[in-house]
Amino acid sequence: MIVRLARRLLRTRLLAVTVTGPSMEPALHDGDRVLVRRRPSGPARGDVVVLEPPPGAREAGLTHEGLIIKRVAAGPGDPVPALFAERLGVPPGAVVPPGHYLVLGDNRPLSVDSRRFGYVTRALLTGVVTRPLPRHTPTVPAAPVTTADPLLPVAEPVRDAG
Repeated sequence: MIVRLARRLLRTRLLAVTVTGPSMEPALHDGDRVLVRRRPSGPARGDVVVLEPPPGAREAGLTHEGLIIKRVAAGPGDPVPALFAERLGVPPGAVVPPGHYLVLGDNRPLSVDSRRFGYVTRALLTGVVTRPLPRHTPTVPAAPVTTADPLLPVAEPVRDAG
């Protein structure tokens, strides 16, 4: 009974995901696996988050379906960084509205992020990356690894909006 409860708790709170693409390099590379804490209480500036693509992301150049992974550049009440101000059409000194975030890929030239699609809402955030997971290096060809721990749910590979 306790083991079942612990498994259920893990599945509702944690998610193992695989990064695909180069937009979060050098911090995260294609094929890296990370542990994500679902629905955190508001991520902080600098946190790496997994999120649903916002409306307009495809028009902004996102070329895939599924979750994306980015770093929080600014959160509610933070000043809008200059590199976003012109794109968002906000005056100098503007602040990020309540419930919204600006996100960036670490590899700026290869990232489709808030510089192109604007604010993302809190509702789009799946969770915050808590730590990397070990990469699996099988010595013989094997089926794709889908989870680092059988207790953790599996997400589709996370696209980094390359």
